[in-house]
Amino acid sequence: MKQILSQSLTQEVLPTLFREQSERPTPTQKQQVQKEKQGKDLYALIVDQEMIKQIEIIEIFKEEDHESIYKKHIVNYVIQIKTDYFDYTIPKRYSEFEKLHEQLHTCLKSMPKFPQKTMIQTNSRKIIAQRQEMLQKFLQYVLKNLDHSLYIFLEFLNIKEQFQKGGFHQNVKLHQFSKDENALQDLIDASPKKIQPKNEPEQMIIHYLKKLNEKIDERGKIFQKMEKYCFSKIQQVSSTMLKVLFIGDDERELQGIMQTLLIQNNDIQSHISCINGFQFFRKVLEYDYNPNAEQALRQFGEITIKQFRKMKIQSHICGQQKLCKQDALILLHKYINQNQLKDQMIKYLIDDDECLQEYESFVQTHINKMIDDIKLNKDSNENLQELLPTKSNSTEHAILEQEASIEQLQEISQMNLNWKFVQDFENHQMYHLSGQFVKTFHPLNCSMDKTINLFTDLKIQWFHGMIQKDVLEQYDQFRSFIVEYYVWEDKQTFKKMAFVSEQEIIKIDDFLYKITIIPSQKPLPINYKIKCDQQGQKMSLMFLKKITENSTETIIYQNIMDNTFRTALTPVILKEIPWFNHAITKLKALL
Repeated sequence: MKQILSQSLTQEVLPTLFREQSERPTPTQKQQVQKEKQGKDLYALIVDQEMIKQIEIIEIFKEEDHESIYKKHIVNYVIQIKTDYFDYTIPKRYSEFEKLHEQLHTCLKSMPKFPQKTMIQTNSRKIIAQRQEMLQKFLQYVLKNLDHSLYIFLEFLNIKEQFQKGGFHQNVKLHQFSKDENALQDLIDASPKKIQPKNEPEQMIIHYLKKLNEKIDERGKIFQKMEKYCFSKIQQVSSTMLKVLFIGDDERELQGIMQTLLIQNNDIQSHISCINGFQFFRKVLEYDYNPNAEQALRQFGEITIKQFRKMKIQSHICGQQKLCKQDALILLHKYINQNQLKDQMIKYLIDDDECLQEYESFVQTHINKMIDDIKLNKDSNENLQELLPTKSNSTEHAILEQEASIEQLQEISQMNLNWKFVQDFENHQMYHLSGQFVKTFHPLNCSMDKTINLFTDLKIQWFHGMIQKDVLEQYDQFRSFIVEYYVWEDKQTFKKMAFVSEQEIIKIDDFLYKITIIPSQKPLPINYKIKCDQQGQKMSLMFLKKITENSTETIIYQNIMDNTFRTALTPVILKEIPWFNHAITKLKALL
């Protein structure tokens, strides 16, 4: 055996053997290869999906040239690139365009004429304008002929960096021009730094994150404590601190809950940590637990794909015995929906065939089943006309044709009309009338004073979807000028809608009160215009009837002829959104 080995390791063989060992890739080289592969995958995705929609030189600026003796300034051409997911702007010099043209010259034929250098170097307005026009035609020609052989063009546009920095479905912003340098600055870094908690809940977020980072074996218990503490106060946490909660704080060297959900090992503690962690994470993004879920969803959607992939969500989804699997799939689905990712982008996000199959199965078995159960229709407004009954008689027709007013609601409340039953939940009923009016009936085990309080001041605590109700002006103890702004769920999207109203409480006798809410002629304050997407006119008439000292009945009539309010309530009437059940459950919890 020794003889064979000695013969095999000859002088010719040894150098080759050592050379092959030395040429094995180091961990750093492997990371570089992986990084290049991901870049090429992204470029392939951009080309296949035709993500770049428009490219244009939108402006020019000059900066001082401290090197050339022929000219005083260097001209920068600012290119605007519009994609399916964000728009961004980058500056490029003529020399960079020239280098790109030389590199593409062998790949593309019949390229438009490229601006040549002049004998006398000058940056006159005429030459700059001519160059801008020709360079723009050159860019648009390359974009029109973009294929997998032209990744160098995508490198020229710095598009990979934009995806990594800006994430999806958001605009990549630029710093303002510097007066001293007269040039574009670097892109804003989206990672939160030097963030200071402003109140007790935000201080507790930092406290719990430190515990999660320090006590790895106790993460399951820490997530349970966070859940008990946070859901009563999470509406006080700012959007910036929510982002810290999700992805951590580099300045403090704190990992967020996404990093702490990485599987450390395969022991029982790690599994308990995953189960409690994903459950907490999911609840932060749901209205049933977090009144400020819209803000949390928005911040969750702004997490970049690079940050999301670090969580390695496939390790929680793949496999039959994963108890965190369902919550992980729900989180993945929320992220995809929030960013409106297309099929190819979903494949790039997940990057695991088994996980992708599990997700597709989840969508089919759960989302589609839910749609079938509630008979979700593609267009609520069209289907509403088909599902709702026609006007039954001339008297009803005459009532419905009237101009919307509180008097009309009063008249409707006194007539025996053809109300169509919608749903019943624990003896609370909902009806509609020709898709123009809604009536709800509420038996309550409480006093009249408590009932009035529930339907005015306490409505913010139970009415599903309401963000806030503010009294802008108090005329007296029975009449006030109010603004209510809501988040309405419409086809799995969320819209903020504002209503400016006059609210009045009227005592008819000891056994009957009436509350009227009518649209106000006063304009919506500017700070609410900034917060809200749409403004509508809401009209309500409520009758509060005393049955005994500790029981009352309330009937609410609402006009939904206003398009904004109609868009919000139509899915509820069609049972596309389980708003009524949630609202009654929360209402009863306050009794």
